Amino acid sequence: MPDTADFIQAAGAVLWRRNKATEIEIAVIHRPKYDDWSLPKGKLEAGESHIACAFREVLEETGVTAVFGPELGQTTYTVEGEKKIARYWSARATHVPLGKPDPLEVDKIQWLKPNEAKKELTNKDDCKVVDFFLEFGPDTTPLILLRHAKAVKRFDWDGDDGDRPLDVLGQRQAKRLLLSFLPYAIQSIYSSDAMRCLDSVNQMAKILNLKLLSTKDLSEYGYEQDKESAIKYVRKLVKKNVSTLVCSHNPLLPGIVKELIGKKNFKNLDYEKLSPGDAWVLHHRDGEVVAIDWVLAPEV
Repeated sequence: MPDTADFIQAAGAVLWRRNKATEIEIAVIHRPKYDDWSLPKGKLEAGESHIACAFREVLEETGVTAVFGPELGQTTYTVEGEKKIARYWSARATHVPLGKPDPLEVDKIQWLKPNEAKKELTNKDDCKVVDFFLEFGPDTTPLILLRHAKAVKRFDWDGDDGDRPLDVLGQRQAKRLLLSFLPYAIQSIYSSDAMRCLDSVNQMAKILNLKLLSTKDLSEYGYEQDKESAIKYVRKLVKKNVSTLVCSHNPLLPGIVKELIGKKNFKNLDYEKLSPGDAWVLHHRDGEVVAIDWVLAPEV
C-alpha cells in the first residue's frame, strides 16, 4: 500500500437499484470535463467525513437519495498530476429524485447491469470496487453500535456515574454525529439510560423525528450485573431487520460484537481503539453479520 497521507481524499459509492425484472443495475456517470465514465464520487470538504462526502456526492451527481450499506474498498489514481484516494460504499437508490446534477459536472447517467457497467467504466480500478459490491451482495441492514461522545472524566464528577454528562468536546461531537449516520437511513435509536449516552443521541433523534428509547440493559451498570440481558436485547433488535443505532459504553459494545460475529472473527478487531464518538457498523443479512465498518468520531 502506498503512503496516502499526501493524497487528496475523495469518496463515492456503487449506487444500485433493481429494475422491473428485479435485476441489479448500477449507476455510471459521464463527466464531460474528463470525458470519462465513473462511479459517483468527489473530494471531501473541510471537516467532512468520508461517508458524509460519499452521501453528498451521490446526491449531487445523480440527483437521487440513497441508503448506504457496507464500505467496499478504495482506489488510488492520478488526475491532472494530483494523487487522489477514493473510498467507496454500497448505496441503494431510493428512487426519490431531489434534483438534477450540474450538466458541467455530469451530463449523462446510465443504469447498467454490473458486467455492462464494468465494461463502461474508464478507470478499471473502479471495476474492482464493483466486484467487491457483488461479493458482499445487496440488501444488508445496518446495526450501528455507537460509543457515547466524550464525557466528563469520572474523577472530575462527584455525582452518580449515570448522571455524568458530556464535556465540551463531547457536546460538539454530539452535534455532528448525524452527518456520519444520515447515509444509513436510521429508523430506530436505542440508548443506555446513562446521561452521557442520552445526550449523545438526543439531538439526532429529534432531527430524525424518532423516539429515543433508553434502557438499563444497555448501561455499564446493567452489563456488570447481567451480561446476557444486553446481548439478548441487541439480538432482538437485529431480528427486527431495520436500520438501528445503539448508543452505549466501551465495556459493553465489544462484548456484544464478540457474540454477534464470534470469538475468532472478534480477534481481528482492534476493539481497544474504540474512542468516544466512534462506532462500529455491523451490516447483517438474515441475522448474519457480513461486514463491519468503523466510523470515527466527527472532527470538531
